[in-house]
Amino acid sequence: MKSTIRWLLLGVFTLVCIFFLSNIRNAFLSTQPDQIRVTLGPDTSIHKISDQLPGSRVLNDKTGLLSVPYGESWDYVSKALTIKGIYRASAVPLERPIISWRYYGYSVKDQIQGFFHGDFGKFRSPYNRNELSVIGELPHMLLRTCTYFIPGLLLAIVLSMLMAMSASLWRRLGLVLDGAQALLVGLPDFFLIVLIQLGAIYATKFLGHYVLLIVQVGDRTPFLIPFLTISLIPSVTIYGTMRVAIARELGQDYVVTAQAKGLTRGEVLISHVLRNVMLDLLSILPKATTLALASMAVAEAICGIFGLGGFITSPAMQSVTSMSVICMSLVLLAMAFHVLYALLRKKFVVRTGEVASQ
Repeated sequence: MKSTIRWLLLGVFTLVCIFFLSNIRNAFLSTQPDQIRVTLGPDTSIHKISDQLPGSRVLNDKTGLLSVPYGESWDYVSKALTIKGIYRASAVPLERPIISWRYYGYSVKDQIQGFFHGDFGKFRSPYNRNELSVIGELPHMLLRTCTYFIPGLLLAIVLSMLMAMSASLWRRLGLVLDGAQALLVGLPDFFLIVLIQLGAIYATKFLGHYVLLIVQVGDRTPFLIPFLTISLIPSVTIYGTMRVAIARELGQDYVVTAQAKGLTRGEVLISHVLRNVMLDLLSILPKATTLALASMAVAEAICGIFGLGGFITSPAMQSVTSMSVICMSLVLLAMAFHVLYALLRKKFVVRTGEVASQ
């Protein structure tokens, strides 16, 4: 029970930290948080406009400068644009960007108050510019992301295990796989994604017909590119760990004993060694899952996919109020996998070296 409570508290602490970090961009200001400037037509005056904007105050009637409640400059800009007689309304730029912890605290407090009132943020769709609620769209983004994330991660685990076992059985194949792993370790995620995209483009040009969807078009979402990216990057990490773990176990006394009793190397590997390296596999899976999530975010950003990772990394979404909710949703997804791995470790891991029996 104490262990469960400790892990729950750690999870809550992680979510709180993610919330504060995802709002850190609000500490950097390039505009005045309490001033706006309006350009008026000849049929109105700055004082009449101020009367129609409760809470505002005229600072300079010649330049159209208004004082507004702290932190609400952009809200007042939107309100001002709906008033007849105003040609233009904008926030007042600072001479140079500054770090304002006051505005950071204001934005965090405003979001927390919104959470308590059921407002988890809104954003504008990149396709039709309609304003959408993040809670309403979150299930669709999560489903879109998991469509290729979960199969890609499962393929990475199975593929890396098969390659590690094959490399241990056949020395020459092991040399080839070790070299490929060393090469892939040094390649960035985006480089692999771009190579796949270029391959699809040139294949389409060469064959004269459509081959592979490389960017999201409406509701049509690319599958193969993020799927391959998620499969390749974690499998490199898992393969390296399992290659070392299997080599370690093959040097143990129980393997020598089993082979002396007539078992082949393959039989020993499958019947005994595989169970004894489960701890190594489940120890590397949390890191591999984190890599898969990072690869997924990069793939969604490059392919223009409107999923959890694409939302966070898309330049069009950097000013939305719902960023922290999406970040925390992504963390909860990672936590779910970590809990699963912990349960599997508790149930299946062989904690001591197995001695082969007759």
